[in-house]
Amino acid sequence: MSKIKVLLLLMVAVTTAAMAYNFDKTLPLPGKTITDSKLQADIMMPIYYYSLRVAEPGCQDYKIADTAVSKAKENNQWSEIWTVKACKTTARIPLQFNQTAEGTDYAIDYMNVKVAK
Repeated sequence: MSKIKVLLLLMVAVTTAAMAYNFDKTLPLPGKTITDSKLQADIMMPIYYYSLRVAEPGCQDYKIADTAVSKAKENNQWSEIWTVKACKTTARIPLQFNQTAEGTDYAIDYMNVKVAK
């Protein structure tokens, strides 16, 4: 088989695998998040990509099931926990926010993610 055909088949396989996931992108998110819809949209995919790491093999359905403020906003900083449902796995993912004149920065607190199966 020519190199071009092999490359095309490989590209189709990778594209098909990437499109196999069903990420619920419905906004606004459920729960009590104090982030606006634009920030929710910006954070959604990094949260889902992290969820791929904790979900059971073969899981294709992902949904942000809940959001909650875990530390109230003070000095333009606050914390939230976003709960992702990935098939039979539930992950509670902590986020830290820092609002500045340029916008709002966020970080996933990877060391404190709680996973239940």
